[in-house]
Amino acid sequence: MGLSRKPGFLSAEQMQKVHDTSVYILKNKGVVFRSQKAREALAAHGAVTEGEIVFFPETMIEDCLHKVPSSFTMCALDPEKAVKIGGDLIIHPAGGETFLNKTDGGRYNTTTIKQFADLQKIYQACDNINMTGYQPLSPQDVPIKTRGLHCLYETMRYTDKPWLAPMDYVSGADKRRELGMYEIVFGKDWVRDHYLTWSIVTPESPLVYSEFSCESIIEFADFHQPVALVSAPMSGITGPVFLLGTVVLANAETLAGLCLAQCIHPGVPVLPSASLTYGNLQKATWECASPESALMLGAAVQMYKEFYHLPARAQTGVTSSKCVDYQAGYETMQSLLLTALMDVDVTSQSAGSLDNLMTISFEKTVIDDEVISRVRRIIRGLDTEEERYGLDVIMDVAHGDNFLIHDSTLDHFMESWQVSISDWNNYETWSELQHKDLEARARKRVEEILREEKPVLDQGTLKELENYIGQYE
Repeated sequence: MGLSRKPGFLSAEQMQKVHDTSVYILKNKGVVFRSQKAREALAAHGAVTEGEIVFFPETMIEDCLHKVPSSFTMCALDPEKAVKIGGDLIIHPAGGETFLNKTDGGRYNTTTIKQFADLQKIYQACDNINMTGYQPLSPQDVPIKTRGLHCLYETMRYTDKPWLAPMDYVSGADKRRELGMYEIVFGKDWVRDHYLTWSIVTPESPLVYSEFSCESIIEFADFHQPVALVSAPMSGITGPVFLLGTVVLANAETLAGLCLAQCIHPGVPVLPSASLTYGNLQKATWECASPESALMLGAAVQMYKEFYHLPARAQTGVTSSKCVDYQAGYETMQSLLLTALMDVDVTSQSAGSLDNLMTISFEKTVIDDEVISRVRRIIRGLDTEEERYGLDVIMDVAHGDNFLIHDSTLDHFMESWQVSISDWNNYETWSELQHKDLEARARKRVEEILREEKPVLDQGTLKELENYIGQYE
């Protein structure tokens, strides 16, 4: 048994207060849904509508919460790499970044589909990144109409971990097209019975679901694919200036989206995501890596996990730093370790993200792979089996002697965690290394990964996917 990883921010009474306040808002202020189909579905299950505003009875909210599974499995091309969402720490790629960090300083203002593909190759090579795809870059050299399909193609081409579809769409119908690519690879009947991706849905804080967001929930829930609800208010800007008030707002928005998903397809998995950020009004910025953001994330994850008993996703492993430096390291570890200790199930932005989610870095991605590995080791905790108390060993070694050549040491010393990119050499050995700097070692590792071309799909399937994309161009 390992150590508990739940430090907790809210008491049981405070979590109940957050829930009760959220329900009051949903019942008395309501949420705008800019989709007639969504409003009709909600009204058919007990909600009250006035124009575009939907009001939720408490009994409806409770009923919908009870229908959501506490865990589900995301399948992969390699069945051994399928992941359970709910109970394990699952890392998925960054998403939404605009720029790519240059290895010699600065950043690329436009990115290419080749750079997107290269990033997928890096995700495939990083053992601690469990999922691939998503949208860490938005390539500018492919048509915007089919950009998401091109990105998903490169993900399918180079990775065999679970594939997250990109977000680069303007309608629910666009999202439906990506599901067609999964059907080509896995078969239509198989896709209907398995979870392969999820739809990222972000309400417009405060308390608005756009037509696109509604369509996204409806399309994926109707297809029985999970829905990830990413409420992302900024304190003092699109949420209250009070941190707890912003948590309440995000919670209310999440419950509203959850209800819509259950009205469309009862029992469809819903993955609530803690993506709250601190609005730094003193500098007219928003900060994803501030202690205030970490506190809001922790409280939101606690609500999802402990109060609602749902799987939880969080925007974590983030930094405001513009380059791969000391600040990037400690901010990334601060947010990643804290949410991991809060028992988060899925993390986003956890590998390679810089500049408040605006820039992605190849080098930081491989560095973060080790950071994630460190966090996994910490949350695994101490082994508390009887042997590990060491009584027999301590009794066996003489006073003032050492344990270096004891049988237990020789049997178990290889079990310890080791670095993959950091340096643990002594000074003399380090001084003789060709690449003394961490970022330089990371750059060398990236070059090694990208040197190899390893498609994971056969040429026939790749050609079928290309033809599928072509029909939409």
